[in-house]
Order: sequence, then C-alpha cells, then structure tokens
Amino acid sequence: MRKILVADDDYASAIILVQLLRRAGYEAQYGLTAEAVLQVADEFDPDVVFVDLIMPDMSGYELAQRIRSCKNGARPKIVSLTGMPRGHGHGDDSIFDEYLLKPASLTTLRAVIDAL
Repeated sequence: MRKILVADDDYASAIILVQLLRRAGYEAQYGLTAEAVLQVADEFDPDVVFVDLIMPDMSGYELAQRIRSCKNGARPKIVSLTGMPRGHGHGDDSIFDEYLLKPASLTTLRAVIDAL
C-alpha cells in the first residue's frame, strides 16, 4: 500500500484529501505546517508527498528541498498541489516530480501516484 503525505495549511483541504486517499486504498497522513510535515515524513516514511506552495512557516519549495534532504535517506516523490500556475511561485518548479493545480480530481491524483 502506497503511503501518501499531504502538506497543506488549509485544514479542510488536508482532511478531505486524506479521506479521499484513504478511501481509494492509500495510507495517508497530513501536516498543516512545514515543520509538522517534516516530523510526519520522518516517522511515516511516505512514498509520495503532495505539497502546497504556500505554507505558513516556509514555502513549499523550501519544504520540498528539506524533504529531499531528510536524514533517513528516503526519497519520496514530491508533487506540487497548489492553486498557483506553474512558474508563478517563488522558486524552482523542477524540485517537484509533478505539478498539479487545485482542485485535482481523485482520478488525476491516482494516476500521478501510480505513475510515480
């Protein structure tokens, strides 16, 4: 079973996405701040991380870089899931394995997860 981590500071969005992913058969967790996401990532060891670009304590770009350099050596796939079109953020979009715009359908999310 694939393990998915959702990084989104909007509680409702995070919970809804986690519930959808769980119903689709994935093991899913979430974090509402970048620091919470890093802690969960260290303990949960996700296969895929969906990252919102706008987080309260650091940008999604910085969060993605920090996840990539986690001490446990895990290399999860990182997918931007944001309302900002590609190229409109304040960072290098190439840090992400995929870039999706909100709202993304469950069909799209599953296709991305399965392709990664």
